[in-house]
Amino acid sequence: MTRWTSWAGVLMWVGAAHAATLYRWVGPNGVVTYQNTPPPSSAHHVHVMHVHGRTSPSAVRKALSTLHPVVLYQAPDCTPCRQVSAYLHRRKVPFRSIDVSRGPAALQDMKHKTGSTTVPTVTVGRDVLVGYIHSALKNELAAAGYLKAPKD
Repeated sequence: MTRWTSWAGVLMWVGAAHAATLYRWVGPNGVVTYQNTPPPSSAHHVHVMHVHGRTSPSAVRKALSTLHPVVLYQAPDCTPCRQVSAYLHRRKVPFRSIDVSRGPAALQDMKHKTGSTTVPTVTVGRDVLVGYIHSALKNELAAAGYLKAPKD
């Protein structure tokens, strides 16, 4: 099952759920799967999300942001930084923005967490993207389970 197929299944299931558990895991072949049944014993990095009440895409985004938080390290007057921010907003991806020009502590924190001092730098969970390459960010967000932008 591909991650796209499993994500489509999650959306169908989540739309009808009233109280349920959602499982996310990585299979032996590296494919990330979301499903409402427990994963096989060969699964790695299993995360369990408990969903209560009628869920919506925003509830799924919130659950994903807990598993794969997105952080944008940026600076003022940085055109690629603004492009990343606009893209994340368009995709309705919850993210934290950190202005590294606010002082040496912010820049040191960025370097410690990402290994980079280049802006923009985006983290999606534990993955780090330095610079803005649209296709790389798009693919990383898709791999983490975030929905596609309307015209992506």
